[in-house]
Amino acid sequence: MRKFWRNKYFQYTLAFIASFFVFLLPKWEQEKIDTPSPRFLAGDTISCTVLIDNSLATKGYSLGYLYELFSHFDQAQMCKTIISPEKGEFAPWVDLSAEKTDILVINAARDSVPEIFQEEVVSSIPINQSEEVCVVNKSHYMIVQVFNSWFTYFKQTPQYNDIASRYFKNYKIKDRSGSLIARKTLSPYDNTIKEHSNTVGWDWRLLASLIYQESKFKAGVSSSRGAIGLMQIKESVAKSYGVENIYNPQENIKAGTLHLKRLQNMYKKMGADSLNAILLTIAAYNCGEGRMADCMSLAKQEGKNHLLWEEIKETIPLMREEKYYMSEAVKLGCFKGKETLKYVDAILERFNEYKEAVSM
Repeated sequence: MRKFWRNKYFQYTLAFIASFFVFLLPKWEQEKIDTPSPRFLAGDTISCTVLIDNSLATKGYSLGYLYELFSHFDQAQMCKTIISPEKGEFAPWVDLSAEKTDILVINAARDSVPEIFQEEVVSSIPINQSEEVCVVNKSHYMIVQVFNSWFTYFKQTPQYNDIASRYFKNYKIKDRSGSLIARKTLSPYDNTIKEHSNTVGWDWRLLASLIYQESKFKAGVSSSRGAIGLMQIKESVAKSYGVENIYNPQENIKAGTLHLKRLQNMYKKMGADSLNAILLTIAAYNCGEGRMADCMSLAKQEGKNHLLWEEIKETIPLMREEKYYMSEAVKLGCFKGKETLKYVDAILERFNEYKEAVSM
């Protein structure tokens, strides 16, 4: 009798199994990857807290990336994710544990899970090069399963390649020697900047220069004065233009450009020409329209043209002296003004560099 391993039927079986693993299994696995995840979250509203570093020194553009990523996730899953950036270290974990928030996005390389919560949570696969992950309460593990499945599929799409090409990129316009580098883009938000530059009628590169001056294109930046996001808008100002979520890059730029438009229209109605209306608007965006009104009023008192920025520039240093800031022309008192003068000059200088480095 032949040995069992020589039996032809057994050999055929082994051959079929081998063929399955060599030819059919990879194709089946690929089809699984190429198929988007089922819409288990359809109709749901998901609360997502993002731990952010709100300083200008932070690297990358992760918050803007997350807004776009979850926008695509929402479209695929037919759900709505509400993103809330937070600076706290412990309170967001308490909210996650208490199921007040569904997802907590953390930087796995920077943020650690508090020991008391380590047995309560699970995390997603990394969602960007900065090693950020989505952490959920174990009772919501389905969210992570759905997200992992969707993200594995999404990473193979042209839409993801577009996002990655914009957010995981160096946007320096000068090399080490200080020479300008010709480039096609200035920031991950160029398309949004171009769209909203039409609101105020500016060259989009001038608006980009102002945004860089405000935030260096970091959507998570906030100041001690309560200014937030790309254009450093205060919540009260944003709400006056119907904008609620000012950490959202698109909403922030919308609010900022609407504010610029209002200021610019005001100076045009006063009689400023197009160029000086822009310069006065940029200055007022930094120091506030009340301070700019004082500067213009003092310039007029001193016999200068209060609608020409070059003449107002000469007046601003006077506002540090008591005899000038105590005059009837000045309502808000002493104004050093150095920051505003540097602010306008820096934006104009960078705008000229942007014009040289990037075509219209």
